Amino acid sequence: MRLRSKRLAIVAVAAAAALALAGCTSSGGGTSSSSSATPAFNAATNAVYNPSTKVGGTLKLIAASDCDSWDPARTYYGFCWNMQRLFSRTLVGYKKVNGTKFELAPDMATSLGKSSDDYKTWTYTLQSGLKYSNGKTITTQDIKYATERLFATDVINGGPTFYFTGLIAAPSGYAGPYKSGDLPDSAISTTSNTITFHLNKSFADFDYLMALPTTAPVPYKTENGASYTGATYGKDPVSSGPFVFSDYTQNKSVTFTRNKYWKQSTDKIRKPLVNEVTYTIDSDPNDIDSKLKAGTYDAKADTRIGTTLQAQVLSNPKLKQYADDPAGDSTDYFVIPSSVIPNQYCRQAIFYATNKAAIQQAYGGAAAGTIAGSFTPPGVPGYDPSYDPYPVGKDNTGDLTKAKEALQKCGQPNGFSTKFTYSTPSETGPKIFQAEQTALARVGIKITAATDAASSYYATFVGSPAHVKSAGLGIINAGWGADFPTYYGFYNNIANGASILPTGNSNYGSLNDPTVNQILDDTAAPSTQATGEKLNKALMATAQNLPLLWGKNLYYRNPRLTNVTSDNALAFGIYDFVNVGVGG
Repeated sequence: MRLRSKRLAIVAVAAAAALALAGCTSSGGGTSSSSSATPAFNAATNAVYNPSTKVGGTLKLIAASDCDSWDPARTYYGFCWNMQRLFSRTLVGYKKVNGTKFELAPDMATSLGKSSDDYKTWTYTLQSGLKYSNGKTITTQDIKYATERLFATDVINGGPTFYFTGLIAAPSGYAGPYKSGDLPDSAISTTSNTITFHLNKSFADFDYLMALPTTAPVPYKTENGASYTGATYGKDPVSSGPFVFSDYTQNKSVTFTRNKYWKQSTDKIRKPLVNEVTYTIDSDPNDIDSKLKAGTYDAKADTRIGTTLQAQVLSNPKLKQYADDPAGDSTDYFVIPSSVIPNQYCRQAIFYATNKAAIQQAYGGAAAGTIAGSFTPPGVPGYDPSYDPYPVGKDNTGDLTKAKEALQKCGQPNGFSTKFTYSTPSETGPKIFQAEQTALARVGIKITAATDAASSYYATFVGSPAHVKSAGLGIINAGWGADFPTYYGFYNNIANGASILPTGNSNYGSLNDPTVNQILDDTAAPSTQATGEKLNKALMATAQNLPLLWGKNLYYRNPRLTNVTSDNALAFGIYDFVNVGVGG
């Protein structure tokens, strides 16, 4: 998923949600295997900090931006997936969401999916007694309808709909419920309490797809009335979770109040404590920092804290004891499109000349991430911290000798010129550009900035292969987190040739490598470390995606918060707000 803070990051999704994950604490009604009430740095990263059962109060969140959409089918930011846990339920969810380990668990379903031997048919049984916030019963037909909406790509766009449109055995030309009506039973069949998905290929990781907010139930055909249907549903979505989405003013605020029809007995993942959650948007990063530090708000909901507050937190023990810096199951990287720089040795020259130590500082220092030698991040099969095919020196400032050798091989001994992209406004984008500009200039490579507004950066600027080529965008600043913790969930959208789109493309360099494609297209068996390592090496051999950092995210929490733990399953370590209390 995109990281909101860096990719449009955070791209960021983060991140992130992205999904990076370590620990063994239940986020819901189960017993935590690790907990503490003693303030300490990273106390909520691998455990539940300040456990409590005290109910009541208001959790006050602040963010730099609104969600890309509040429609569960259309959002693709990690932090928004985390917010969806407040009011949307899915057939499957995550029981453990902190650290580098978590567990899939049934949410609205009675169990995880039951698959056929070839993983092409998946059946789920819906719990009885589930209701929406309007009091109406949630049905299997609603879940089928939610999935059908994903095919209406002219209306329902922005989210990871491609997973489903590419897998569900829908008739050719099916365009969603608004134009084509219901899917036949040969694609999705239902009974009063079961739903069966029929796939056109084997897919062993289908339970992970059912844990995405994308398939949260939507009332069949009616949605939320004539004013909130289709493209406008995200302005007032019906709630199936413990909180009700209400009082929404776009780009300003939203309030979540308790859903009187939600029953704790049906939900083993969530154990909400507060009566209300407020989400306030403030575009001034310095203002956000000061309000967090003052305790006016409890936590930042969308991204890591700003660089000013980061410095204060890391240097002040009284602040640092209420901060966490979890890994984000994400990678920050540069894309060097072969359509712009076709010679592999010219691309390798950029790899070797890059000063990763300076880039790390531009992102905010060690708290922002660990310098990466290869692409696959921790938490994803294939991660290998010892693998570094393009080393940049012991101090990570670049290997200028190898960079110059690569320039000789590509026929540009004196260097060349290209463009470097980032979205605006951005706190880190200009700093990253300046660091890379200085680094590459040492070997004669000259770069100029090419920027675009965040609202269109990923859709039509770097998300359009035609524009990338015509505009000569030679270095694209990006970040990515796993949609779910398999190499398919991390790589498919950014590295599979089959995922290339004319707009909204996340495979920014239009990578179309046969070895990479073959590994990603083989979904008949679960991910393994060995195959993941093969994929990591195949990707690095193309010299089109330069890994910079394996992401980390520094967060700060109000000392009054209870039951705090990182939600790395969906949101790059942002706190699991649905289970947080304010009784401290």
